[in-house]
Amino acid sequence: MVAEIFQFKPKEAAPAAENLKAFIAKCRSDLTVFGADLDWNSAVWPKVTVFAKLGVTTRRPTPDQLMDPEFVEFAKAYFRYQQGHKPTGTRNESKALRAIEAALLQVRGSADILNLSIAVLDEAAALARQHYSPGAAYHCGREIERLASFVTSNELVSKGIDGWRSPLKRADDKNKTAKEGRDEREKKLPDEVALNALAEIFANNPSNERDIFTSSVFAMLMSAPSRISEVLALPVDCEVTERDRGGDERYGWRFFAGKGFEGDIKWIPTTMIPVAKEAIRRLTVVSENARRLAKWIEENPGRFYRHSNCPDVPDDAPLTMEQACKALGLGHGTRRACISSLYSRKLSIGDGVYTLNSLWQHALGRLPEGFPWLDKDKGVKYSNALFALNKNQFHGQRACLPLELHKPNANFFNADLSPRDPSGPDSHRSIFDRHGYKSESGARLKVTSHQARHLLNTIAQRGGLSNLEIAKWSGRANANQNRTYNHMSEYELVGLAESVDPSKALFGPVGGVSMHLPVSVQQFNTLEHAAAHVTEFGYCVHDYTMSPCEKYRDCVNCTEQVCVKGDPENLARIKARLARTELLYARAKDAIAHGEMGADRWYQYHEKTVTRLRELVSIMENPEIAHGAQVKLRGNDFSHLRRVANKKVVEVFENQSDELPALGDSTSTRGDGVG
Repeated sequence: MVAEIFQFKPKEAAPAAENLKAFIAKCRSDLTVFGADLDWNSAVWPKVTVFAKLGVTTRRPTPDQLMDPEFVEFAKAYFRYQQGHKPTGTRNESKALRAIEAALLQVRGSADILNLSIAVLDEAAALARQHYSPGAAYHCGREIERLASFVTSNELVSKGIDGWRSPLKRADDKNKTAKEGRDEREKKLPDEVALNALAEIFANNPSNERDIFTSSVFAMLMSAPSRISEVLALPVDCEVTERDRGGDERYGWRFFAGKGFEGDIKWIPTTMIPVAKEAIRRLTVVSENARRLAKWIEENPGRFYRHSNCPDVPDDAPLTMEQACKALGLGHGTRRACISSLYSRKLSIGDGVYTLNSLWQHALGRLPEGFPWLDKDKGVKYSNALFALNKNQFHGQRACLPLELHKPNANFFNADLSPRDPSGPDSHRSIFDRHGYKSESGARLKVTSHQARHLLNTIAQRGGLSNLEIAKWSGRANANQNRTYNHMSEYELVGLAESVDPSKALFGPVGGVSMHLPVSVQQFNTLEHAAAHVTEFGYCVHDYTMSPCEKYRDCVNCTEQVCVKGDPENLARIKARLARTELLYARAKDAIAHGEMGADRWYQYHEKTVTRLRELVSIMENPEIAHGAQVKLRGNDFSHLRRVANKKVVEVFENQSDELPALGDSTSTRGDGVG
């Protein structure tokens, strides 16, 4: 049944208080959003929201935790109206309403919405920043802005606040570089050891039903980027096989959408098809009994479902207490266990009290809410659900209940992938614990369902799939959301860019220059070129761990510059530099001829520079030298180390020290004249 909604129209020239009163009255009496039988006066709307103060998280608030009576009627009306026109799962209206109520009380001393002002809105945004995460605060701010526009345009407040804009900015993207980015990637992507463990468990064809369920569901999550809630709502006949334009057979799953639409097909990569098919087959077997029970109830609601352990007696025959327990799947073992099981269900204890017919009515009363629908919006019934289960089917310590159904959710699945703090021999044991898998450090393994979605999206990005294709494969309406799931490192992104245009070497020039990830000091010291950065004509191999650059912007006269033969852009820059330097060299000659003071030193510098540039051009244009060869000119570089060493040699010579021979050999150690 579709909820009835209306478009509110304020009375022209009517006071804001009168329009506000009419708006609340119409939302209370005319709207059927959340059901015509909704208890308007309750502070808790079940499975919808709680009208509690900012900071209250309990679903059962105490009277002092509820919204102010002056504000709560407007809050209920606004929430119901907006959810009727634009229903959302996040329901950020609740966050905004709580922030505004708190701001009204702080700024105005009254929670009446008629007192709304720019100052109140600013305070509400500040409170949202304090109480919510950056992402939640941003959405709360947008909803506060939307509320301000709504009450102004519908004349529910007397002051004009329509121009107010939220100061809360969108949270920064998580795609960062360096250590922060690496930590974020490790948190979002699954642990490789855990992935390999799940793959081994699946490949070993486990016999335990809980292992089959967990490993098969994760195999499905690794076959197509899906949310766990989407997978758990799949029908048993979800498999689709079609032929593409080339005549090749393609395999996928049909994910049903709400409101009667068939939904989209997520196609499975060829390499994962055998795994995906096997996962579906195993889960079909696991859910067979539950689906058979659901089908029986739909077709025979008045007759007892005779499961494999059901007593072989007529439906109206009196049962012994043990037979009654056996029919319900309870109390296996002693008579005392049977008594305890019946007592826990508030059933009478004794022989001849029940028949199969009377027990059937008890069983029907324990069906899950919404039966026969497992997911009514998607049109999936328990009788056709891939993930319909019997209650306690995977419990291990309690008997599976053949007359009761269970709908697994995300928490049920993720609980088997995560360890809990051990509290004794009966503590929770995950699938990794049961099979003895641990991390390399010996810690207990953990993974979540959503990490598989992040991993598949990252793999798709690495494989060069377009944003539109990734969004469609993942079931997203907005391709911009892909960036949240892309966890390629900065090195992978640059490498991808270089593969698109090989002429753009973003990590520096070609010719044997390797890109190194962060390494230890020991590894760094063993590298032939411990550090390198791009210069105007090549790249520099100066060791910056020893000293800063001593020839800043004079790379031509530095022996630590390496040029790569065959780079046309660098060669063009060298020739251009030579032409400019020759012009300056000629002017320096003229200055000496005219006797200008200091021109000799200017002349000597340009003479040296021109000579080196001519040598460099000659080598770079020599056809006998192979492309990619690294060219490094010799020279007698100026450095502070050489100045100190030379000065020390002079001092020792003057003092006739015994250290003279050792210091005299320092030129070879420093590389003087070699470069």
